[in-house]
Amino acid sequence: MIPETDLQVAAEQAERRRHALSRLVQALVISCSDKLQSSKATTSDISISGLSASSSEEFRLGENVHLFPVVGQRVAAVVRRKTGTTYGFEFTDPPDRVVADIHTLCRGLFPFRGIAEYSDSK
Repeated sequence: MIPETDLQVAAEQAERRRHALSRLVQALVISCSDKLQSSKATTSDISISGLSASSSEEFRLGENVHLFPVVGQRVAAVVRRKTGTTYGFEFTDPPDRVVADIHTLCRGLFPFRGIAEYSDSK
């Protein structure tokens, strides 16, 4: 069971977002310029401005990475948040075509509501 205060924080964070999140579970490869190998990850959500993904690899806040595939493209991003093994990535200057393709993709996906969606509290 998730404490009520955690649910309130999640709801407040969702309201502060610039763009709505859509559920997207997909394999992802994360590469860093200072690491020789790429890391495998799994996305949980996406928006026009970024995505969240879980990975067993460690990333630093503020670290610049490349994500692939994001609507079939390799996209530059920066690590903005970390919660356990889940990271929030913000796209850095994505091409207009990528933004348009993400927008189209999100229209066909379910909205992502965060941890409150999985709470068994009523």
